[in-house]
Amino acid sequence: MLAGASPGLLSGPVIDAARHWWNSTAQVPESERPATSELILVVSPSAGRSAKLERARRAMAAMGLQVATEIPVNDAEILPKLVQRGGHSHTVIAAGGDGTVGAVANAIVGTPAALGIIPLGTSNDFARSISIPMHVEDAVRLLTRGRISRVDAGRFTAEGQRPRHFVHAAAVGLNVGFARFATRADVRARLGRLTYAVAVALALRERPIFCCELEWEERKEQTNLVHLAAINAPIFGGFLGLRIPGADPDDRTLDIIMIEHLPIRRLLRSALYPAVGVRRGIRGIRTLQVSRLKVRPTDSMDVTLDGEVAGKVPGVFEVVPGGLRVITRADFRGDHR
Repeated sequence: MLAGASPGLLSGPVIDAARHWWNSTAQVPESERPATSELILVVSPSAGRSAKLERARRAMAAMGLQVATEIPVNDAEILPKLVQRGGHSHTVIAAGGDGTVGAVANAIVGTPAALGIIPLGTSNDFARSISIPMHVEDAVRLLTRGRISRVDAGRFTAEGQRPRHFVHAAAVGLNVGFARFATRADVRARLGRLTYAVAVALALRERPIFCCELEWEERKEQTNLVHLAAINAPIFGGFLGLRIPGADPDDRTLDIIMIEHLPIRRLLRSALYPAVGVRRGIRGIRTLQVSRLKVRPTDSMDVTLDGEVAGKVPGVFEVVPGGLRVITRADFRGDHR
């Protein structure tokens, strides 16, 4: 019996690995192949002088990827004009973390341009959600061998303001305090890799309560929360790879997480449950899957989009089905669910 256990235990992982390899080498139709010339490279300030970015540049040159234009992410608003040049579909490569990817996506959602990702950030949650390799050279190689797939984007519209798009998550509450601290250049320079841990501790310690009215699918309710998130891509927590059960980057819905004022121990428990495969509900934490959610707090509050403070509620969060063209693995469509 034990002698037959090893093949049985190994067959699943081995077969899966073989299937992934076979699918990843499958022929990609010409219409779904990303461009390899006249690329636009967008870099974040924090990645601008990093060794990883230099590795990415060397790998791109070695693999025949030709960058025609390079801009800092702070100039992402000019991307709509850049991708209209030349009368062909452009590929825009975001070299950075979730904030950089989100800024590029905000500029090109709804255009023929395709997004390529070289994950150089701390969490890289959106990249992880669509199975982008975390190794720099592997991520660059994917830009030459992957396929252009369509995934959902999120859209936030504050009252009286133009819509802004996000790819990973929009949030009100805990994440705002976290983002304000974690995105400060002086803090990052001083704390380095400890920045996120300290930011989490500070955000959890404060946990201000806010009252808001929520409206979705002809329902309306008043509630008191410390955190509300509208999540488009399922993975969070960086290298921990925590996943929202049942969520996918092309499921045409946003996953809403609402957290009441809870003891820190219960909050931490709720974050760790997905890491160990526990799907138990926790009192004080609610989830919804919606295509549109209107949020009206008693007082105006800041909103983060992909980790950057970028607007205020009251406003509306909604999904843009298939709104973003992005370079993925060749087997993404059949493998990510």
